[in-house]
Amino acid sequence: MADTGTFNGTGADASGSDGDSNRILTIENTKLTSQEGFLVYASGLPLGLTTEYTVTHNSTGTQITFLNGLWDDMTVIVNYIQSIDSGMDEDFVAGPIGDFGVSVTRTPVTTTTGFSGQKTYSDGTPASITVVFSNPNTSYALDKSGLTKKYDAVVFVQSTQTINKRDKITHNSNVYRVADVSDRKFGSTTGYKVAGLFFVS
Repeated sequence: MADTGTFNGTGADASGSDGDSNRILTIENTKLTSQEGFLVYASGLPLGLTTEYTVTHNSTGTQITFLNGLWDDMTVIVNYIQSIDSGMDEDFVAGPIGDFGVSVTRTPVTTTTGFSGQKTYSDGTPASITVVFSNPNTSYALDKSGLTKKYDAVVFVQSTQTINKRDKITHNSNVYRVADVSDRKFGSTTGYKVAGLFFVS
């Protein structure tokens, strides 16, 4: 999961001299920060990105530059979110894949569109992949009333595994086609992918 952090200090923690502009504050983050959820306050007032401060997001030592004068006795608070551990995919492999993973065959499918707009689908080279396979038998209501989305099966896939719309998945001699693929993110990092499948044969 994503980590949150807070820096509590004063202008004296920044580089430069009392009252100078362009003073730089370096916070002690231990993972990559992102602009999502990144808030900077000086003397209790929220500062605006690009107009009152700029930031360089780093894996360690994210730097904030105060564009206006910053005095040593001003309170400075920074709230930030650090990206999830780069080992999230490893956690998914060690957990769900390790406990419930099954081997399936993924056949990549290439789409070619002719001059008349007619689409031709060509199968690529099949390869075995390990996924968590589920048969939902469930209708999912969409935001627009009257529409439902139903899959014949769902697979949960490692974030590093390539899987695309229209690919074929073969499991227990049944062939499915990938209807869509969505990333499941923790913070700004993909933890795993979910692919909805339609039964073909």
